[in-house]
Amino acid sequence: MKKIRLQHILVLLALAALIVCLCFPLVTITYADSTYVTLTNFQVNANGDHSSASPWALGALLIAAAVGQLFVLLIAAFQNYTLQKRTLVFNMLLLAGYYVVYLIFLLILKEGSTTIIPSWTTILPLIAIILDFMSFRSILHTEAKIIASGNSFRLRD
Repeated sequence: MKKIRLQHILVLLALAALIVCLCFPLVTITYADSTYVTLTNFQVNANGDHSSASPWALGALLIAAAVGQLFVLLIAAFQNYTLQKRTLVFNMLLLAGYYVVYLIFLLILKEGSTTIIPSWTTILPLIAIILDFMSFRSILHTEAKIIASGNSFRLRD
């Protein structure tokens, strides 16, 4: 039976953060004429009505990162630490790209706005990046322990 390691729990928490971020709105922007716009990962809602599906890239990046997290969990059963580390770095880069796209959409939508109210879910991809980094470090530590235990063996004469 395989042991559940710290990196598995951290990857699961990061996956949960990404799924929660997919389900909730990101920001509400209010304009001077008392209209408001809500930005979600897949659409922009104006005054509660569906108006545009242009931010689909936000959702696509989150879904790709979530699939990457699942892939890390699947290859954890084979203890392929190198592939796990590469996938985690790729996920961190995807989530950094998510924030770049998010800022671009904010810059487009903020023109003429009076208030911008970000949701608590805006921080969840950053938490996932931190958890991925912690998992990366945990995998490095596990590899070092395996190498250290392998070096302790000695051939007897």
